[in-house]
Amino acid sequence: MKKLSDFFSLASGVFAVIPGITVLISSVGVPPDVSKNLFAATIEALGVLTLLILWLNKKWIKSSSSSSITKMAIIGVVAFLVSLFTYLFLFGYYVVEVPGSNSLFFPLWTNGELNTGLQKFHSREMLIEEWGRDDVYKVIRSTSKTPMLITTLIFLFIYQLVFVSLTFSFGILGIKSSK
Repeated sequence: MKKLSDFFSLASGVFAVIPGITVLISSVGVPPDVSKNLFAATIEALGVLTLLILWLNKKWIKSSSSSSITKMAIIGVVAFLVSLFTYLFLFGYYVVEVPGSNSLFFPLWTNGELNTGLQKFHSREMLIEEWGRDDVYKVIRSTSKTPMLITTLIFLFIYQLVFVSLTFSFGILGIKSSK
């Protein structure tokens, strides 16, 4: 049981620390033109906060039944899977790769000239092909400040949930299985 507890504790620590450092170094999964520092710091802070909350509640966790702790850990894993697939879907849909240039990050909803262009050309890729990457970028920046902010916040929430849910699952199991 000690080895299992050590494994869960180590895994929760890894999911609390490594993803933020990885994002900071490589920008993996961060939408273009969004601060990787914001994503990394949020993941780090929420991962550590999750472990702290679990640690502060360790007496309750240890006294709870194994089945209820297992259910909570499974809920955490389900939250991980849902948030991962949701993030991958959103990233694939709203981040458009531009061959030979930087990708573009589109807002969840469009306004003004960007909306008109998308209605005219029926897709983000066609809009980029017709207007050019830089002009589309300028239009996104000039007509979609609030939609881009809200889109970034939604992406950040879902992205951090990927890691925090695993930190929670492994952390709660680590505490429950420790003596």
